Amino acid sequence: MTKSSVSVAVLIAPGCHPNTGSPRASRGDAVAMALGHSLSGSALRVVHAGSPSDPALQDYLALGAGTIEVLPCGDDQNAVAAIAAYLSDVDVIVTGMRSELGAGSGLLPYQLAHALARPIVSNVLEAHISSSAVSGWEMEIRQFLPKGKRRRIAASLPVVIAVNPLAPVSMGYAHARRVTGKILAVPVPQPDNMQPGNLSSLQWAISTANSRPVKLKAADKKSGFARMTAATGSTSKGGAVAFEGTSVDKAQVVLNYLRENNLIDF
Repeated sequence: MTKSSVSVAVLIAPGCHPNTGSPRASRGDAVAMALGHSLSGSALRVVHAGSPSDPALQDYLALGAGTIEVLPCGDDQNAVAAIAAYLSDVDVIVTGMRSELGAGSGLLPYQLAHALARPIVSNVLEAHISSSAVSGWEMEIRQFLPKGKRRRIAASLPVVIAVNPLAPVSMGYAHARRVTGKILAVPVPQPDNMQPGNLSSLQWAISTANSRPVKLKAADKKSGFARMTAATGSTSKGGAVAFEGTSVDKAQVVLNYLRENNLIDF
């Protein structure tokens, strides 16, 4: 078995513009596709479960997908079981962390790994295929960790990797690829022998993501030197602590603070 015979597939999903709502390629999936190209080049398989006529797929062609294999699945169908059956013989399955932002996204990589009974590595920044004397071919992965930390790990094949959207990859958009690329509808396999838990009973709903609440914070009017001194020292940062008085008196202290710093206008 040679490195060129290691099969790699990437999953893509349509995204939408955060302001206009128009269909487009998802940033996270586009980064995952670019990392997949670095692993297998033109042999990369690009797979989408959904409608072949989705206009967002054209952006993936322009980004270098070449040919997109589409598993026609409706919103009421279990796409995870179909993808697992279709890619059961693929050594490396690459996905994004999530197609778009939202509380209900980011589950597919883990459900797919569960359905295929293979390990998953999330928050991947870099990945390389190398040979191992013990397990044959394996993945050398650099993983994103909070607070700027990074970790290098190795995972034996087959494996599912979820790529962090901040992965250092290069992407290029070309209209010629958008025109010459192909979208092929493939038969949906019957996942009779797949046992992905109770995924078929899940009911999905698509909704607009809620805006995050804005924190009320007074503007810092100190000089740069004063801010640096406060950050590096243990000096008091001001404010008032209302230990005494009734609940009305304490609420009045908070109200006065908000008014003094122009955080409310009443």
